[in-house]
Amino acid sequence: MSFYSNLPSTQNDTASIATLYPTIFEVISSQEIDTLLPASVRYLIVNYWIARNPSRFTLQINNYFHEWFDLLLKGSIEWYHISRYNSTFVDKFYGLKRFNSTNKVLVNAQANAPGKSNYWPKGLTLSAKQQRIVFLEKIILPYVRQKLDDLHSKYLAQSAFSANKPHKIKAWIIEQGYPLIKKTIYLLDLLTKLFFLSGRIGSVSFLQYLFNIEYTRITSPLEPSSTISQRKTVLDNNRLPRQNFYSLWHQCSLALTKLSQILSYSGSQAFPAFIFMLRVYQWWTTQDLTAKLQRKLNDVDKDIPRANNSDEVTYRSTDTCPICHKLIQNPAVLETGYATCYPCAIEYLPNNEGRCPVTNKRLLGCEYDSEKGKWQIISGLRRLLV
Repeated sequence: MSFYSNLPSTQNDTASIATLYPTIFEVISSQEIDTLLPASVRYLIVNYWIARNPSRFTLQINNYFHEWFDLLLKGSIEWYHISRYNSTFVDKFYGLKRFNSTNKVLVNAQANAPGKSNYWPKGLTLSAKQQRIVFLEKIILPYVRQKLDDLHSKYLAQSAFSANKPHKIKAWIIEQGYPLIKKTIYLLDLLTKLFFLSGRIGSVSFLQYLFNIEYTRITSPLEPSSTISQRKTVLDNNRLPRQNFYSLWHQCSLALTKLSQILSYSGSQAFPAFIFMLRVYQWWTTQDLTAKLQRKLNDVDKDIPRANNSDEVTYRSTDTCPICHKLIQNPAVLETGYATCYPCAIEYLPNNEGRCPVTNKRLLGCEYDSEKGKWQIISGLRRLLV
């Protein structure tokens, strides 16, 4: 990932505005990690809790996973990070932020002096409207898209096997209109990414481009340096002199701040590795389960004893009918595999409880008719055409 971070986002290294933008590899990597996280969490919950403790409650947890995890839990975490850091949960681990690019003069000023400025101007932070747009794109729209995809698949399956056809307008909207909208959005996002690669914009989706939301790697404080110095001066002036308690509290605050920075940096390195290892473990267990199932299928008849062929010579079929003991005429084959005369078998089987004249085993194709009070041949005899 450090190698990808050092790659230029454009081929022109002299473009000052390009220094604000991350590479496409960083953005795509963060998006992939964000996609893998819910799938990994659901895999752990299903395999290590729900599968071992199946109940109505646990099944409801699985059925409504998108509602309680994607909307409630993930939505709360994402809104906290968007409103506080101008970044999502995963993007924060990658050192990525979103900023307001409406004021182009301020953007150019920040781009021309990225190493000189030790603060992030307040005018580049996301507005309340832009924060809601990021939340909409990150949480609401994926949930709605997932539900619409389920409805679309369900409707296509019903329309394929149902005799009642819906109204033409409704059918066109579901079968053609919705896929057309998805393709249009996909093409617009793809076009936006191409402009991002050219270094003209810092947005990676069409919705972000419409509302002037762009990506950056800047991680400086979200307030002017003058405000920071003013706050420091106020704190210094209000501190009581020669008070060990306040001095100790100040030192503890500095230590906690450094600890928070260390944990944040460690998390930015360990979190993607953890998700990757989790996916590898999921793949490994899935492959192991597939191998076990295959071995079971291959050994399904391993423990079944073979038939006893000790009397094979005695029961070997010949050209002689085992019923009339004459040369077989008009042949037929019994369920046990022995040949007899067809008229002999028709007469013999009902009078002998449907038993084979050679092995004395009852044929499955012969049944007793309680109404008529005799045995009948259903499918235990097959006539041969020679």
